[in-house]
Amino acid sequence: MRKSDGFHMQKLIVLPDPLLAEAAAAPVTSGLHVTDIGYFHEAEHHYRDRPEGCASHIVMYCVQGTGWYTLAGSKRYDVTAGNLVILPAHVAHVYGAYSADPWSIYWIHLRGEHASTYIEPLVADIMPSISPTKAQKWLELFHECYSTLETGYSLQTLTYTSQIAGYMLGMLAYGHETEGGMVSSKRAAEHSVQYMLEHLESGVTLKELAAQARLSAPHYSQLFKQATGHSPIDYFLRLKIQHSCRYLDFTDWTVKQISSELGFKDPYYFSRLFSKMMGRSPTDYRNKSKG
Repeated sequence: MRKSDGFHMQKLIVLPDPLLAEAAAAPVTSGLHVTDIGYFHEAEHHYRDRPEGCASHIVMYCVQGTGWYTLAGSKRYDVTAGNLVILPAHVAHVYGAYSADPWSIYWIHLRGEHASTYIEPLVADIMPSISPTKAQKWLELFHECYSTLETGYSLQTLTYTSQIAGYMLGMLAYGHETEGGMVSSKRAAEHSVQYMLEHLESGVTLKELAAQARLSAPHYSQLFKQATGHSPIDYFLRLKIQHSCRYLDFTDWTVKQISSELGFKDPYYFSRLFSKMMGRSPTDYRNKSKG
């Protein structure tokens, strides 16, 4: 037995086409906006088959129970509590709940000129997931989005919910983990950045950072650059320069004192690096009016 609509305790909002057309043309919402949003509780016999895909990107989060999906004719992947399902727009897919323990899922459909940019980092993993702490925050945002749309269909409510949706996707893209608990590029970078921040006043080596991530140096460097756009050591130097700005803003220390505090043996090298990264010398930065 298969069932496409109507579940106990379900929540469902489908925004009208005229409003979606208005949102697609408006500057703030054209980049990303919600088209459909809902929750299906213990969705027994839930089933969807879209040979041509969906016009919107779909994000589903399973909070309990089990289900499955296939994407673009791939093998079937099982879904359990804590898993995300990411279905890009216009890509054929099929999904459904297992009858023995049917899933309960929160789902949201998204469109916009920049929607693919948000979705692409998540599609890289077959079955991304988020930590319980972030899941709680994500669900709070979901309910805020849903309750806002319940107050009425207008460009104003869609503008607000589009900002919430961007935050929701940003959380997923920054904090998700790969299937099986393997370290993802962003997870590796997240741990490394924290380690860097704890050692700003000294130095770290690539070998040391890779060991902290429990990866080989080449693999670690590749993952870190994939996540941040910078090599690990370049990122560490950028953190030092960022921290030096605080000393320039809130102390009367000399440039030499600041460079020494942050582990630079040569204050001239520090000044050159600061100028390269900040676009002005440390002295010019200090003298610039702020706030």
